[in-house]
Amino acid sequence: MEKTNLVTYVLEDYKKGKRYFCDLDMYNESFDNENLEDIVFDGCNLYISFRGANLRNAKFINGGIKTCDFREADLNNAIFENVCIESSQFVRSKTDDVYFNNNSCYGQLVVQAEFDEWIKDFEE
Repeated sequence: MEKTNLVTYVLEDYKKGKRYFCDLDMYNESFDNENLEDIVFDGCNLYISFRGANLRNAKFINGGIKTCDFREADLNNAIFENVCIESSQFVRSKTDDVYFNNNSCYGQLVVQAEFDEWIKDFEE
């Protein structure tokens, strides 16, 4: 997959107060260590890194997070709902009160129990 160049666009709009982003396809980009508190990705297909980012209260809904790197990110109070999750890493991220429901992983329905039991601590 080729790299897209949407991070600059998202960060500029975020700094202007925009929090809702929809229908983005982002590949091989990085939000590492960025502050994205309260951001909403709706209908977005994300193949990117959020390593060390502040994603408190973020919402990932109705899209895909494939090969995303959330290691060391602050995901407290984040919502993951109706997303396809494959090969994403969450180990060492802060995950207090994460809401994780009605998602799919390799064709299987995954909910909060799977996130708590094995997804958040799995590392490749």
